[in-house]
Amino acid sequence: MNNLIEQEFSLTEILVKTTYQIVVSKEQSFQTFPIAYGAGFFINYKENLFFITADHNIHINDHKINERTGVDNYIGILNNISDRNNLSTIISPIGGFYYMNSFDISKEDLNPQLIDVAISLVDRTKFEALFLTDEDIRDNNSKSLVSPNEQKMEFLGEHIVAPSGDDVYYIYGKIRPEIKGLFLHRANTFKNELKYINTYGDFMLLNTKDEISDVEDWAGLSGSPVLNQKGQCIGVLSSVNEGTQSVFVKPFDKITPFLDTIILQEQIRIENENI
Repeated sequence: MNNLIEQEFSLTEILVKTTYQIVVSKEQSFQTFPIAYGAGFFINYKENLFFITADHNIHINDHKINERTGVDNYIGILNNISDRNNLSTIISPIGGFYYMNSFDISKEDLNPQLIDVAISLVDRTKFEALFLTDEDIRDNNSKSLVSPNEQKMEFLGEHIVAPSGDDVYYIYGKIRPEIKGLFLHRANTFKNELKYINTYGDFMLLNTKDEISDVEDWAGLSGSPVLNQKGQCIGVLSSVNEGTQSVFVKPFDKITPFLDTIILQEQIRIENENI
């Protein structure tokens, strides 16, 4: 996302190019149909590259029972580069996720709770292919906003901001996946003009303009970055409540301590290897 410093981009372009679509598989080979879909994003933070998503994308059953089962699914990012010989799209696996629990030391059983964010410290040199857009999005005058095969972007630490009641917020992603023949079809969706209400515990509450009547209109967006009108990110989309206007977002002030801890842990690991 270095280009954001150098030139202006439309909000639509920023939303599309910073949101990465992921597939969730039980198999490391990704040869079978995905068990779920979601989203995530990259951030350059203190000269380290991280990929961030919602933990419930990886540990689906854990979050159903609020308990760690020890079962990890596999996450891959769709590169949107087609292999015509195999009628397939390149998928870049993302592994080594850190995921966390919280504990209440004031309670005898510690009341463990799952933290709905997962973070991977990644090495960009390991990626064998670029991450590209597959969207063709135009404005009302048919002017191209995003074209297929444009390179996607990463956030920098300076693009992370605190929420404000004066701003409006936006989310982009793909919903309603459907396999038609050999091809995966999904619908692009923009969630516009969300308003920040307040922060409660580990989550921010945002409200939509209208009641959320069908949760399937949001399924697949978990892990997406939530951006203000300037293209700055306040956190990670976690969940919504059907029949309400409620959208829950993990704020970055709850995420950056994890990033700092991972960086420190990696530094200690390297120092120990050099002893």
